Amino acid sequence: MAEIRPFRGLRYHPGQVGDLAKVIAPPFDAISPAEQRALHARSPHNVVRLEYGEAHADDSEHSNRYTRAAATLAQWLDSGVLVQDDRPAFYVYDQEFEHAGARYRRRALLTRVGLADWAKGAVRPHERTMAHPKEDRLRLLRACRANTSPLFALYRDPQGAVSNALQDAMSGRSPAAIAEAAKERHTLWPLSEEKVQRWLQQQFAPTTLYIADGHHRYETALAYRDERQTAAASWTGHEAENFVLAGLTAAEDPGLLILPIHRLVQLPQVDDGVLERLRQHVTVEEVAPAQTHGEYAPDRLLELVAERGRSASAFGLCWPGERFFLLTTDDPDGLVARFCPECPTQWRTLDVAVLEFALLKTIIGVDPKRIEEGGAVAITPDAHEACQGVQTGRYSAAFLLNPVPVDRVLTIADGGQRMPPKTTFFHPKLATGLAINRLDD
Repeated sequence: MAEIRPFRGLRYHPGQVGDLAKVIAPPFDAISPAEQRALHARSPHNVVRLEYGEAHADDSEHSNRYTRAAATLAQWLDSGVLVQDDRPAFYVYDQEFEHAGARYRRRALLTRVGLADWAKGAVRPHERTMAHPKEDRLRLLRACRANTSPLFALYRDPQGAVSNALQDAMSGRSPAAIAEAAKERHTLWPLSEEKVQRWLQQQFAPTTLYIADGHHRYETALAYRDERQTAAASWTGHEAENFVLAGLTAAEDPGLLILPIHRLVQLPQVDDGVLERLRQHVTVEEVAPAQTHGEYAPDRLLELVAERGRSASAFGLCWPGERFFLLTTDDPDGLVARFCPECPTQWRTLDVAVLEFALLKTIIGVDPKRIEEGGAVAITPDAHEACQGVQTGRYSAAFLLNPVPVDRVLTIADGGQRMPPKTTFFHPKLATGLAINRLDD
């Protein structure tokens, strides 16, 4: 079902840029305005100039961050800052990182993936998308004709056939690129042997791929393919626009880490009446902070949320005045069905569904769609940041959640359903800039 193809990666020339860590970046949707400025300052060749360039006050239809990205790409190609590999390759990409005091390594295979409409089921989504990011990515793709950052997808490898084969293929092979920064290490190995490539293509041919991160980029690639096909005099299906750059990771990879996405909420009013309304539908227990001034309260609250979450839907609530609460319900399906009968049964028991469609929207009066507008609801994977937002008065309350298990993500995708936006946070993001996929190759 999944078609993968090797490609001639466009990569930084080390003699031109020096330390690779200074020129790679996260994907666009993980770059804050402050980080965008910092990446621009880090190196004149940082890939942020292609992936997510700065907007200017005098931007116009003919001069904007998309046209500047295209001009920069052309300049870097002409000057040799970016060089295209001579031979098509799959690229093994190892990402080593730290989280909560533990060290992880996650392996991905960078490849071109054949685009298929969702209805075909070869590539399956698990979250809904938003219009603005897709329009942004489409304008960039039109201007640059390149996938600057890979989307991230999962595949099932229960017997470890692909994982073991990749390890064997890399035996004794020196990496082609290494970047170390911010407690992360990125390592890249090209696999250009035709025998290895054919074996990988055969292994993935019957495989289903699941989008973990990059739904907007995938749907943008679909839209761009359709644009190009409509404008073309003929179409074979083998054109470069029929493929998109992706990093593929086994769902069984021990380094695959999903973090929760906590919600910070601006309530219409903040008083004990809100807590009373919550008590009519869920159990509300006040939790004493573990340290004075609640310094370690988010950690303690997360422990309780994880513990209770084994048998019920559980949430932590950071409340003004350094108050902390544990919310639980033994009937998440019934609660969501009561307030959102049209919600798909496959994900009614998800904590995020209980929070957004029962607690926030109906009980408290906050529309979960406001998360798409950057209004009443904000998100963060950092519980300390969430609670700090309440204590500083920037937000009225913060709800802490458990992460969604990877098998649940795949099951929901197999059922043809999509979870609400920003339900999962696969950590960390794949780096942008290690290998770029040119559509003019």
